[in-house]
Amino acid sequence: MHTLWHKVRADLWAAKSRSLLAIISIAAGVFCVGTLFGLIDLQLNKMDAAHRQSQPSHINLMLRSDADLALLTNIKALPSVAGVDTLTQLTVHFRRPGESEWTMGTLVVRPDYTGQHFDKTALQTGNWPSAGNIAIENLSVPFSGLNIGDNIEFQTAKGGQTLPITGIVRHPFVKPPKFGGQVHFFADASTAALFGVSANSFRQLLVQITPPYSSEQARTVAAEISALLAQHHIAVNVTLLQDPEKHWGRPILAGVNGVLQIMALVSLALASVLILNTVSAHIAQQTDQIGVMKALGGATASIAAVYLSEILLMALLAIALAAPPGLAAAYFSSCQLLGLFNIDCGGFEVSSRAVLYMLLGGLLAPLLAASGPILKGAAMTVRVAIASYGLGADFGYSRLDLWVERLGARLLPTLHAAALGNLFRRKGRLLLTQSVLIIAGAMFLVLMSLIASLNLTLDNEMARSRFAVRLGFSADQPEQKILDIARSVTATQSAEVWQRLPMEISKDGTTLRQQGSLGAQMLGLPSASAMYAPLIESGRWMQAADAGQRVLVLNADTAQLNGIRAGDKLDIAIGPLKQAWQVIGTYRWLAGGNYAVEPVYAPLETLRDITRRNDMASFALLAAAVNSLAEEADYLRQLKQGFQDHGIQLDVYTTVAKLEQHQFVRNQFNPVLGTLLVLASMIAAVGGIGLSGALAIGVLQRTREIGVLRAIGAPSKSVFRLFLVEGLLHGVVAWVLSVPLAYLAAEPVAGELGKTMLGIELDFAFDLKAAFYWLGLVLLLAWLASYWPARQAAGLTVRESLGH
Repeated sequence: MHTLWHKVRADLWAAKSRSLLAIISIAAGVFCVGTLFGLIDLQLNKMDAAHRQSQPSHINLMLRSDADLALLTNIKALPSVAGVDTLTQLTVHFRRPGESEWTMGTLVVRPDYTGQHFDKTALQTGNWPSAGNIAIENLSVPFSGLNIGDNIEFQTAKGGQTLPITGIVRHPFVKPPKFGGQVHFFADASTAALFGVSANSFRQLLVQITPPYSSEQARTVAAEISALLAQHHIAVNVTLLQDPEKHWGRPILAGVNGVLQIMALVSLALASVLILNTVSAHIAQQTDQIGVMKALGGATASIAAVYLSEILLMALLAIALAAPPGLAAAYFSSCQLLGLFNIDCGGFEVSSRAVLYMLLGGLLAPLLAASGPILKGAAMTVRVAIASYGLGADFGYSRLDLWVERLGARLLPTLHAAALGNLFRRKGRLLLTQSVLIIAGAMFLVLMSLIASLNLTLDNEMARSRFAVRLGFSADQPEQKILDIARSVTATQSAEVWQRLPMEISKDGTTLRQQGSLGAQMLGLPSASAMYAPLIESGRWMQAADAGQRVLVLNADTAQLNGIRAGDKLDIAIGPLKQAWQVIGTYRWLAGGNYAVEPVYAPLETLRDITRRNDMASFALLAAAVNSLAEEADYLRQLKQGFQDHGIQLDVYTTVAKLEQHQFVRNQFNPVLGTLLVLASMIAAVGGIGLSGALAIGVLQRTREIGVLRAIGAPSKSVFRLFLVEGLLHGVVAWVLSVPLAYLAAEPVAGELGKTMLGIELDFAFDLKAAFYWLGLVLLLAWLASYWPARQAAGLTVRESLGH
């Protein structure tokens, strides 16, 4: 075996370039596996751990008005309630001292920061808020530029008050600013009194139920608490349910993680394809050596062991090369994504599953890929092995070969026709090389089409939203007063008011399961609304004739979840009044997912008949002449100032500007698209390595042929062009085949990621421009991959070639 070990080393060293290409190919696949599986494991494990550490509430009830702490005794007495906690959130206006403009933010008040029970706020730096000072939320620091030691002026019930920031805290449920979140401040009960918040009140109720947790039991308890609060004339705006074991952000990443896992395995498979290509060529070149070993008594198993040892050694070197950067990339990538969810990354960690998959994939995949050609070569008889020239090419015998030869002779110059023939000379290698390039191209085009589909979906939604700004109010306001203030801003063209009402919705006595993560609410808008009409999935949208009728339009996902169709009757409880309403249609919900309250649309006229609040409004939708983010921001600033001057509080969560919201939705996709594009680039690089390796092997196998060409007068430039054109033809063929494949794959992928990220199926658009971008990229990749093998071929002398 000592002698055979010398052969292993000699083979690897004699073909250093080929060995290095094989190692890099395996390393690229192993790197993808380690990075992506490690990223998924670290990200989900840390998210769940941070979620459990915060002692998550099972039920989070956001109230429409202040409730007295005395009500907690009655709530705790309910049979399935294990514990309660309270806090208060309110919209505030703040600015740095000396600044003229006020900014909207959120102030969170907790009665006792050292005795929190659920959804615990954690102190990051500095001190807990106390009398006369505040803390700022961790995500708000880089977003706002504020930090410990800064003084902030707030508008309070007692006029302007300046408060210092003395601490930075982390709240477990804060919308990331990149996704549209606001600046969050934290205060204690004494400071909250400046804003008119009573020390004996709360606006948000956090509840844990008796174990074991189930969403059905949590919904039942939430309904009981809502009914109890309704008896004291306190309405619930939003009901949020949380699984105590799984972070609320998991659904955002679930579908994306599945795609990443598949792509990681694909990258490893493609690396194995390159190994198969390389080993097949290596065995073909060594058939004479195999014949000699056989003649000297070498057993099939011993000969196979030599070549398998070569693959094993290269695989081990590739794992050693790829594992450290792969595990590091997994950690730092997970830190980037965890930061979006306000989770501390902690110290460096390694995913044991990622390490296991890197070892298994890095060893087994190359060995399995190489075993076929190795066993086939090792099993050859002495006669077959010694008689073989190792060329393994049979071009010119099939109908395809004859058709390619005639096509090249008719349409191409002689040199290019020869390159085309060489391309199809080894069909097995062509298929393997093309598979990598085609998959890389298809991935690139799928991702670009995903971006195009996202933009089309957002553009279509913007077209359906004919308002520029939607203003939400902390408390309902007189309609005429709202309209007068809005119209006083010059850019306002038209205005419309909506009304929001909390409700309970059921069918046949069973409360509906809702798609919206923050529950559902009824939105009353004019039956002939000119500002907004969602995309209707089934049934119809509201009409002028629906005014005064008990009809509603329901989210299509919720309807499907509960087996509801257009025409069905539902029981709607608004306060103490419970009535039957008819579903006239279902709509597709763009804002579906986390941080969203699900709307149930109904005629405003009907709601006003029921509530007798004919002059009150919860929202104002304004159409205005704004064409850019800057113009929109200026218009919104004027509106905020106008309502602030009249003492009307805007709600930061429901006040949205259309163009800005468009940008926030895109921001949700950017981390995912960035990760996928990096992975597509890595697979394209694997394709380039494979093409370069295939051409380099071609140079080795056609060395004598090159010598003949040089002997009959072919200059170095022609030999160089022959191999370069062959590489470019590889790129062209891969492009022709990848475009239709991408077209077939892009629509289902866009649909799946749309459902994962936005809760909807995206309007599909195939990016034709990207197809031509990929043509340029694949030709550049092919040129780079072909250049060195072509130079190597052009540099061979006649003596070197014929003496090979």
